[in-house]
Amino acid sequence: MFVLGIQGSPRKNGNSNYLLSSFLKECESHGARTQTIHAPDLAVQPCRELVVCEKKGFCPIKDEMETRGYGPVKQADVVVLASPIFFYNVSAQAKLFIDRCQMFWGRKYKMGLKDPDRFSRKGFLLSVAASGGKRLFEGVELTAKYFFDALSADFSGSLTYKKVEDAGAIIVRPELETEIREAAAHLLVPEMEKKQLIFLSSHGQCRSPMAAAFAKELSKGRLRVAAAGLGAGEAPLPEAVTAMASLGLDIKYKTALSWDEIRTALGERDRVVWLGRRDELPEGLTPWAVWEIPPAAAGEQERVRGARDLIQQQVSSLAGI
Repeated sequence: MFVLGIQGSPRKNGNSNYLLSSFLKECESHGARTQTIHAPDLAVQPCRELVVCEKKGFCPIKDEMETRGYGPVKQADVVVLASPIFFYNVSAQAKLFIDRCQMFWGRKYKMGLKDPDRFSRKGFLLSVAASGGKRLFEGVELTAKYFFDALSADFSGSLTYKKVEDAGAIIVRPELETEIREAAAHLLVPEMEKKQLIFLSSHGQCRSPMAAAFAKELSKGRLRVAAAGLGAGEAPLPEAVTAMASLGLDIKYKTALSWDEIRTALGERDRVVWLGRRDELPEGLTPWAVWEIPPAAAGEQERVRGARDLIQQQVSSLAGI
């Protein structure tokens, strides 16, 4: 599993940073891989409400949100938002990041595209505040709820702490370690215990992400499903994104994992489907199934659609797994 932390605090070594770092370390103890995006470090402009995302499904502002933000957010199984309280809400840096995810809201609600990971993706909030107001976290929790909704993630809980002001003050909270351990286990253990189905193809740019999307739709969260390629992860071909969007499924930013990254952690119940010719199987791989789906390259829209239709038929046969 992949857990992404979004750190919204302008202070790198503050209480929010300690809280997020501790949470991600606990996730790693369950076998998850983690990444942190420190929002203040991104060269990102504010949303200018150009409405392009609602009509065409992309943000026309070309900055690091495109190169460092959108991909990890949509690849994550769990998104953890961490921020101190500023006027009863997240920091300006965190809010800027959230606002630029309006693009996902447009793809989901204006273009009608469904994220195949919506059955299993989760969102979690971490927040600290210097004061102790009774309704201190209502604003930030509402913001987090609708941020996660735009990402097609279920708002699965929060850890919030009042009267935390001086640097390091969060560390002495006696309940902190236990609450982090219990929250991480609640998020990860049920998912990690599921059977995993991995679709592997040579490049991971076309066949495997399409197969994974269909399988996620079919299983509705009962399985963990991943797309992989033999090399380093690459984004899906534009033609594959278009072919799946015509069926209402959104695979943009769904970068495939590398086979080397996956195979070392395979469990006994995990299943690998090879999408390609049998004589092209990677050395040492004994797949659960081989689907000889012809490859398609960039610019070959008709071949991509043909591969999509064959894959959809094959995935439909997996209803009993």
